[in-house]
Amino acid sequence: MVRKKVAILTQPLGHNYGGILQAYALQTYLKKLGCEVETLDRRAPEVEQVSVKPHVLNLARLLLGRIKSIPTAKKQARVLEELARFRDDRITMSSKITGDQELREYYRGRNFDAFIVGSDQVWRPRYSPCIPNFFLDFLDDIESPAKRIAYAASFGINEWEYSSELTEKCKSLAQEFDAISVRESSAVDLCKEMLGVSAEFLVDPTLLLEPAEYEPLINECGENANAGCVLSYVLDPAPEKHSIAANVGNSLGITVFSIKPKHSVAQVRTKDFYKCRFPSVESWLQAFQGANFIVTDSFHGAVFSILFNKPFIAVGNPVRGMARFESLLSQFGLSDRLVESPLEVTPELVHNKIEWDSVNIRRAALANMGHQFLATHLLGE
Repeated sequence: MVRKKVAILTQPLGHNYGGILQAYALQTYLKKLGCEVETLDRRAPEVEQVSVKPHVLNLARLLLGRIKSIPTAKKQARVLEELARFRDDRITMSSKITGDQELREYYRGRNFDAFIVGSDQVWRPRYSPCIPNFFLDFLDDIESPAKRIAYAASFGINEWEYSSELTEKCKSLAQEFDAISVRESSAVDLCKEMLGVSAEFLVDPTLLLEPAEYEPLINECGENANAGCVLSYVLDPAPEKHSIAANVGNSLGITVFSIKPKHSVAQVRTKDFYKCRFPSVESWLQAFQGANFIVTDSFHGAVFSILFNKPFIAVGNPVRGMARFESLLSQFGLSDRLVESPLEVTPELVHNKIEWDSVNIRRAALANMGHQFLATHLLGE
């Protein structure tokens, strides 16, 4: 059998755990199918001339004692270097692409059999650099006959954020796709109403893999010092979220710990820089697998709670998009695990047992739907 050569287009990688793991999972699964796979290393355009105004403001804040060090791009890269290492070591990437024309030149003559767009919020304009690229606008320009597939693409929210001009452009491009699947049930309606295309509702790529397939990554870690504790994984810290995690810990009588650094670059002196470094992706997975209970406002935090069969509470995050949580949890009959305030976190909710056997049966069925979609539209099986 001839190996399919597949290119994946997803969000720029290297700054968050969920984004990296969904890219890793999709590529890993496609390689299991016998495909030759490469993920686009799309970055934001590099700024040639940096404005001095932010530096002057930060210098003033430093002199006034409002920050302890000046944040720089170099320092931020050091903070995230473990995530970048995972991307570079575990995911087959293209060369770095920063511009629209550069993208066209890269794919011209490379003869990919298929382009897969997904997953994560690839179709949310505020997050994706040059959104028409994520509708594969460049394939017509380079006269590529490759299949066009969207796997679990996400708009992130229920509302339509595109301008009328962008809507018309992306509508035309979407109608050239061979197959489209989306990650939220609301996105099925958005595709139909705004883009004039049919879409299937499928799970995030991280759920295409079995929990055991993440074990080799976790096994590379040392001893888990926080095993059996309450894991708080919060992307947007707020007092009410801290309160929820503390209340869960008190209710269960166990310690709460966080996998994210407590301080930003600006909040620590150079000698304490280690306090703001993000742990490795492998350690992040270990934290979820070893936790007794999880409190999170992260979509992928909820996903890995389900994958590892950990009781959890998902704190709604309207800014980042509620539709993602609502769709995910409804698929597993776990909508009651989604809250928006500490008042909703009752002792009954914390101690309520999740029927993991039925959840796992449902997970296997949903994963199989994703497998079949890719087999049908990518391999023609």
